[in-house]
Parts: sequence; structure tokens; C-alpha cells
Amino acid sequence: MRAVIQLDNVSKRYWLRRNRSGELKVRFLGLLHKDRRETRDELWALRDVSITIGQGESVGVIGRNGSGKSTLLKLVAGIHEPTSGDVRVARGTRVGTLIELGVGFHPELSGRENVFLNAAIHGLTRPAIEALYPAIVDYAGLRDFMDVPLKNYSSGMQMRLGFAVAANLDPDILLLDEIFAVGDEEFQNQCRRTLAQFLSAGKTILFVSHAAASVRAVCHRVCLLEHGRLLYDGGVDGGFNAYHRLMLTSSPAPSPVPAVQATALSSSAEAAGEPWHRVTVGGLWDELGELQFDFLKNQGLLPSHYLLDVGCGSLRGGIHFIRYLDPGHYIGFDCDEPLVRAGIEIELARVKLDPARATFIVNDNFQLDGLPPIDFAFAQELFPEIPLTTVITCIAAVVKKLAPGGRFYVTYFEDPNPAETAPVVQPSGVVTHPDMFPYHLNFEVLEVMAVIARA
Repeated sequence: MRAVIQLDNVSKRYWLRRNRSGELKVRFLGLLHKDRRETRDELWALRDVSITIGQGESVGVIGRNGSGKSTLLKLVAGIHEPTSGDVRVARGTRVGTLIELGVGFHPELSGRENVFLNAAIHGLTRPAIEALYPAIVDYAGLRDFMDVPLKNYSSGMQMRLGFAVAANLDPDILLLDEIFAVGDEEFQNQCRRTLAQFLSAGKTILFVSHAAASVRAVCHRVCLLEHGRLLYDGGVDGGFNAYHRLMLTSSPAPSPVPAVQATALSSSAEAAGEPWHRVTVGGLWDELGELQFDFLKNQGLLPSHYLLDVGCGSLRGGIHFIRYLDPGHYIGFDCDEPLVRAGIEIELARVKLDPARATFIVNDNFQLDGLPPIDFAFAQELFPEIPLTTVITCIAAVVKKLAPGGRFYVTYFEDPNPAETAPVVQPSGVVTHPDMFPYHLNFEVLEVMAVIARA
């Protein structure tokens, strides 16, 4: 496999300046008073990172905030230069970037003008941009807003326009930073389909995200960064196992968010777009949480029952169940530790619920050791996000924990003809696939797997 990106012992240093001023008076007083002098502190965003990425690979870059993920993308894009080490990109390759919302755009220019500006930054001539312009507008779905200044766009509209430009440049390498953090579900699915087409065409993707489901859907390899150093480079499952161990062992324990702050976060989400932990799980946070609760109550859920929420995410259903069930009877499971932590620190604090009323389990392989017999379990929207082998693992793990008469409810996309391998357009309009995200499944197969697991 031909290497298209190679980093050899790359380090990047920034200087943090304090008491900086361009005024002559302030600088003169700094000579007399030490507390007014400018000081500089070193910040090493990356330290001795070596990574080789081959043509056609899809690599996820994960890690905590401040670990150096975005800096890595900016070095590959040529936006910044390394302090030491070498960053090499294969000659003749076109690099498409969507690293920060608004980068390459100007807020005072219209959407149309920003398309020409952004594409010109990527090296396209005006005739080439004019030829691509109709496809970019159609992809973004913003035809009625192309003459509106960008400053009047929502963050989701800006993301649509930025990704539409990047996707239609036909890049050989695509650099993406949290592209699924904003935008509605329909556009996120459109982005995923585009990424799948890129990979099938032999393109290379470098994808930064906190969302485990998005990384699993796009990437076949993961690089884990911590304090600028590369801790892991390998398979996706192993990468997230290492990430979750890191988060659980070295992160401070969750501290309650003040009620005023949490309420402000929730109300501002409705006014200016939902926060990341609500968007990551697909949006409709309040509506789907209430739907989960009402459904299980109608199925006979009582406060004394034990409930296992598989893929609990940011606790959109959990906030209802934790309040309703007896203390200790709600068990939330997920593979994405930052999502669960956001649910605990923001959503439970917002409604003044004590996290000690619930049990939370975070791992990548559905280890459910030590649980009491489960009366009700459910997994909403999880199965369409994971391949069949992982579905089997999930069913086996959950069914073994069910009490006599216990029930496991799941949602999935139906495959009406298991003999076919072509994509299926579901009644909702979502296009599902047998071998990539979002997956469709067959009810008879799920039924057989459940019976085998139960036996």
C-alpha cells in the first residue's frame, strides 16, 4: 500500500503569552514592575508523533480535548508547520479539509462568494469553480440562501456549505474534524454516504471525533493521542478500549454542574442548535427520551424492575428512568465514555438527579459482569450503527442477564430481502446497507440469535 501521509517524530510547540501589550506605556511599566511584564509559557501540542497512513485508509484520531488532534490535522493540511520532525504528503495529491467551522470562509461574504473563496484557497481556478458550483449548491441544499451573508447562517448551514465544497473538490485525502457535531440527521447520513463512496474509490480519510459510533462507521483504524503523544495506533475496538481506560483512570471524577449553568446550556441549545452530546446521538433528544419512557411503561415497567439501557448515550431516556425507578435499578451501558459523562454532568444536574441512583458501565465488548437479573432491556438506534458480529455479541451478553420472563427490546432497519446485497431505501427515506453504516438487519436472523443466546 502506497503511503500518502507520513509523520516522522513530529512535534509542535506554541507560546502562551501573558500580559502582552503593544502599548509603549505598558511595556515601559513592565520594566519597573515584574507583575506587568510579558511572560511566555511553552505548550507542546504534539511530541514526537510518528504515523504512516496508506492510500485508501480511513483513520480516526481520538483523545481528550487538548490532546493535539486538531493540531495534527492542521500540520497535515499545511496550515501550520511542525516545530521539529517531518510531515510529508504524497506529491500530486489533492487535500480537502473541514477542520474548523468557518475556516476558509468570510462572514461578510455571501454563500456564493464563499464557495469561490474556499475553492480558490484549495487551488482551483475560476472556470473550474464555476463548473463545480451547481453540484456544490445541490449537495448543500442551500439554494435559497446562497446570496445571504454567511454571518446569517446557522452553524449547521455553515457545516453543510463547508462539507459540500470539500466533497465536490474530489480530494485524494479528506481531513475532517467533528463534522457530525452539527447538522441534522438527514445531512449527517448524506455525509456518511459520501465518505463511504470516497473509501470505495480508494480515497484516504483522516477523521477527528469524540463520537465512537461515527468513528466506527467511518474508520478501520484509530490513533489515540494524550497530551500530544501517540498512545495507540491500531484497530478501532482496541483504540476505544484504551481511550475508555484512559478516561476512567486518569480523568477526575465527575463533578456536578451548577443548576444555573446546566439550565443555560439546555435553553441555549434550543435557541442556537443543540449541544454536541445531544446531536451525537442523532438529535430529537427530548422527544426520543420521552418516547422510550412511555413505551416501556406501556409494556409494564414498574419502579421495582431492573432496567438495562444499552447504548444509553447522553441519558435522553435515562433522565426519565432514573427518576421513575427505585434507586440502583437503572443500569446504563455505553461504549462512549464522554457521552455518558456529559449525560451525568449536564443532563442529570439540569434536572437535579443524583447519579448515585443509577449504575453506569462503559466498555467496548458488552461486558455486563455483576449485574442483577434484568427485567427490561432495550437498545434504541444501536443495532443500525454496528455490524452483525457486534449485534450478536450484544444480544448474547444481554440475553444471558435477563431474568425469567425478562424482555429485550431493540430497534433496527428491516431487510425485506436477505438474499439481496444492494442498499435498501427504508420508508423513512434512510438508505441502509448490509455491510456498512447504517446497517439493515433481518428479523428472522435476530430471532434465531436471541434463541441461541438464551439457550
